[in-house]
Amino acid sequence: MHSGLDFWITAAKMGSMSNQVNSLLAGLPSAVKPPPDEPQGARDSVPGCVAAGGQDPPASAESSRVDAVYEQILLRIVRGELAGGSELKSTRIARELGLSRTPVVQALQRLAADGIVALAPNKRAVVRPGAENWLVELHELRELLEPAAAARAAERVTEADLAELDRLAAEAQPHAQPDWMAAAQRFDFALHLRIADRAGNFALAQTLRKIWTYKRISYLAAPEPAETLAKGYQEHLALLAALHARDAETARAAMLFHLRSAATLRAARNIV
Repeated sequence: MHSGLDFWITAAKMGSMSNQVNSLLAGLPSAVKPPPDEPQGARDSVPGCVAAGGQDPPASAESSRVDAVYEQILLRIVRGELAGGSELKSTRIARELGLSRTPVVQALQRLAADGIVALAPNKRAVVRPGAENWLVELHELRELLEPAAAARAAERVTEADLAELDRLAAEAQPHAQPDWMAAAQRFDFALHLRIADRAGNFALAQTLRKIWTYKRISYLAAPEPAETLAKGYQEHLALLAALHARDAETARAAMLFHLRSAATLRAARNIV
């Protein structure tokens, strides 16, 4: 096992890990049953099938256009092309994208609801200062929440869950097939979202699912190189092994190591 991962596992088992997450969870509603199993191929196994901003797959062409505008604006923000304080004029954006103003206005409203854009009293939309760090800040939140979710999921994950994750892991073996990188992304989404769903706390699961809708933006903004995906794959296998073993503390440590490793390997300063 990775030596760095060994350190975090040892620290976790000695009880030296931070208690930040426990205090956060104490304020959440009491544990509830995990959501019903979704069919194979459901939304937690395919990258990008959940739209950014917490929306489920679009039910119409109009909502699909709103999703696309939302993503395009957010991409420009995290890339630094739209700095904090920049005014976002719906007419100009609509013209640039070849769309009507309606989906643009709706996308700006969603960005404002998520705190990425601020609506001035005169209804002008401006980029919130610091919004370029949105993806990095979400990753920091994941570091607080996902290790605890992994520990809880290790005690609740089902044999059917593990079998499905094993299947996806086999398909994602690095360099084993031409499209292994896409398979690695599917495994990535499926593992993290299954952990969220099996954490036994509805509020925690919904929060993590909301955060994970933005992973698509990360992949669009800065596609991960093959060596980074391969390294992440090995870390995912260590996490999956901890779930198989029903070892909560090892799962917690493996998740924390994985998230901190991802932060150090990010392709760009504001993208993780």
